[in-house]
Amino acid sequence: MGNKVIVSNKLDGAVLAILPKFIGDAINTLPALALLKQLYPTQRVCILIRPHLIALFSRAKHYGLEVISDDRYCHNKHRGLYGMASQLKQQNFTLAVLFRGSLTDALLARLAGIKNVIGYAQNARRPLLSHAFKLNQCHHYIYRYCKLVNDAHGRPFTRFNAPQLIAKTSKLTLSSKQKNVALYLGGKVKGTRYYPQNLAVQVITLIAELNNIAIFLLGDQSEQVEMDELAAMTQHQDVAIHNLAGKMSLAELVDNIGAMDAVVSIDSGPMHIAAACQVPCVAIVGHGTSPWSLVAPKTSKLIALTHQSMSLDEVEMIQDIAPDKIYNALTELIAL
Repeated sequence: MGNKVIVSNKLDGAVLAILPKFIGDAINTLPALALLKQLYPTQRVCILIRPHLIALFSRAKHYGLEVISDDRYCHNKHRGLYGMASQLKQQNFTLAVLFRGSLTDALLARLAGIKNVIGYAQNARRPLLSHAFKLNQCHHYIYRYCKLVNDAHGRPFTRFNAPQLIAKTSKLTLSSKQKNVALYLGGKVKGTRYYPQNLAVQVITLIAELNNIAIFLLGDQSEQVEMDELAAMTQHQDVAIHNLAGKMSLAELVDNIGAMDAVVSIDSGPMHIAAACQVPCVAIVGHGTSPWSLVAPKTSKLIALTHQSMSLDEVEMIQDIAPDKIYNALTELIAL
């Protein structure tokens, strides 16, 4: 393997994992973090995460992880690289696993005095890693993360478990006599993954024709205006819709998704949350930020609709997935 195998029972200090910045990527590290906990059952396993992700990991407490806010990205109490390294150095970390390909993260681990630093040899950071591995770009993200942990420790594991989030009771008023379906179709901020409003209206109208159905719109604050517009457009067609966009914390988003009977989502955070909560999901897959095969949730409760577009315009690719295809997949998924 080219690196000296790390023997976990010979390391005494705490373990640090530096996580990615996006919701879906962070969720996909959970299987690798579970492997770390098995290797270091009596030691602190800490995750360094950006402040906006802390609420997400409040629904992953069953992993036994200790959360550290990465205050390099905190507006209220911003720390620079050296300030953050100084804070970490006080905590006696003996091992760091870098789940991002960032040169700065590798430098942070070294400045924090961490002797064993595991990561992929990319972005000119090989000299900063004690255990550097070649990245296979064809590997699924979950496999990439698990492989870092497994290979550095001599490959003691043969399998991993899917990510799991545990939602708390939703504050929404939901009827047991209805099927509750949440839609996350994105705003223009999602670029080529955004499902256009004119098609979104058709999707909602089709779903609304089903008996005993309650429809919820999801979105963050940057998408709130667009979701308000979408809700207004559907109301003109006498469709009742519950618009939750911009009105939830990330923890509440997990709780609300966990309370749904099904989710329809573009390739984004809510899709990964639904999969981690074991909620059936229809994924609308246009031109994503990564190839679909590398990010597809590992769950049997998902129907992925991928485009067959011949357009040279990446924005138009997702439009190949017609509203009736989404409707048919949803009815198949939850047997409406």
